[in-house]
Amino acid sequence: MKRSTWVLVCFCVLFIAGTAFAKTPDGKPPSVETVCDNEKGVLFGLCNAYCEAQDCTDPNQHSSNTACQQLIKNWEKHAEGRPFPCETKCPCADLLELFAKIESGQVRVQSCTIFPTQIRVEVVGGEEAIISDGPPGACSVVDGSPAFVELTPQELLVCRVTLRKAAEAQGVTCVFTE
Repeated sequence: MKRSTWVLVCFCVLFIAGTAFAKTPDGKPPSVETVCDNEKGVLFGLCNAYCEAQDCTDPNQHSSNTACQQLIKNWEKHAEGRPFPCETKCPCADLLELFAKIESGQVRVQSCTIFPTQIRVEVVGGEEAIISDGPPGACSVVDGSPAFVELTPQELLVCRVTLRKAAEAQGVTCVFTE
């Protein structure tokens, strides 16, 4: 084999290996996660660094506690008392049993569909958990009972991400549709 071919092969192996190790502690790159999507400007950058790139809320964070504390101080200067989105909990599982069962894996997810203004997760048996953008943003359940929980904009985004991740944890890919 020619030397130039070996150089190309080595470069490709190093490139692929580099991208394989370029993940954050939770295993997902910041470009895949969406918890910071409602933030703008400096708040988006701080949120992305704290919640996604450095995964400061993850027990296996790869950054120092000092770095995370500095991000918290900077966030507090600009966020007017709001917590980081990744520290906001989705209230749906606390208030609606189907959401809790989906998150814990107690029920089997059959399908996940993401529409422009909502995400629907159907479980085996036909029940559906829905996060709607609103107004107002809300989580609800389609199972014969009118269960509805209103959400703040920050909770809405966190709940959408939580429901999507719960479906994906069961091997169900969320399908985007118009």
